[in-house]
Amino acid sequence: MKKKILLLGFSTALLSPLASANNQFQIFTHFDAEIYTEAQPVQAFVDDFDEPIKSGDSAFTYNIFEIGVGYNNFKVGLQSRYDYVLNFDPDTALYTYLEKNDLPFEERFYTYQLDAKQVTSNGVFVSYDFKFLDKNALTITPKVSVFASTHFQDASVDGRVFSDDVEGSITADYNFSKDILFKKFTPSQNPEGLGYSLDIFADWQVNDDLKVGLSVKDLLYKTDFDDTGAVKGQTTEIPFSEDESGNVTSTPTVSLQTSAFGNTQSHTLDMEMRITAFADYRINRRYSTALTIKQYDEDTFSQLKGRIHFWDHWKVQAGYETKSEAFLVGIENEYFGLNLQTDSLDLDKAYYANVNWYMNIKF
Repeated sequence: MKKKILLLGFSTALLSPLASANNQFQIFTHFDAEIYTEAQPVQAFVDDFDEPIKSGDSAFTYNIFEIGVGYNNFKVGLQSRYDYVLNFDPDTALYTYLEKNDLPFEERFYTYQLDAKQVTSNGVFVSYDFKFLDKNALTITPKVSVFASTHFQDASVDGRVFSDDVEGSITADYNFSKDILFKKFTPSQNPEGLGYSLDIFADWQVNDDLKVGLSVKDLLYKTDFDDTGAVKGQTTEIPFSEDESGNVTSTPTVSLQTSAFGNTQSHTLDMEMRITAFADYRINRRYSTALTIKQYDEDTFSQLKGRIHFWDHWKVQAGYETKSEAFLVGIENEYFGLNLQTDSLDLDKAYYANVNWYMNIKF
């Protein structure tokens, strides 16, 4: 378990609803895939953990694909999501790096702590644009999604391990559809989960030049699973201990409750909400700029980008984001958009990558 639990896997969504057009029927689709890792580049994080270790305590990926139709202020469609979130102690990343690369350990206890959530879901969504103020300057859009899921991981691990010895203790609280840690307790049938999420989007056209907005993804998120696999309890491994009389005893203990022999469990999975705020300023007919701030759990990303507008509705844009240290390039208009963002063109060295595209056909 010590050797495998950090590497649960990986592989994202930052897109408010496409702008609605009054009294128009539309068909739209969009895809957004975002991944960010600390401690190791994405490829090494997923595979061998063999790049030089860096300080860090989180990793995530949010992926979403939607296709739907809209009329007036309504939108409805199909949705597919894959989400993965991992928080870990930097000591845990260091321990994993040393172990996987056969490097020497310090003679000390290493903290082993992580929380991981992973879920794949498919479902439907509906949203409505509520318009307020003069000229409908303020738009507030609630979006409700209902989905089914049969694949998930929800793990919490806390403990410590001494050097590369077996001495240490680990407490685990682990529910899953497939046991990728112990590889012994996968249920005979995939669990069935039904869930929902609520997103809120708002934007306000303050004047002809300034627009501000806010999006809250997964303001509410809950998926209830039946018949999940589970491992809960503690393992303590102490090779030996010596009492006052000099007697040496060995006291390893394992106290685990598992889903073996059909003892599956019900489980509720939740996800942390993600908040994005932006301010968009039109400098003149040809140029504009935007500042965006994202808050994902304890990670904050700030992005500044500039745009060049041409023809009637086309714009090209470029920007830079702090924390991820990623550069953005993209092209957009009312009907089509493509944006690419990464901190390295060498994807083997990238800690962040984001691909976002949309299409919107109006009738």
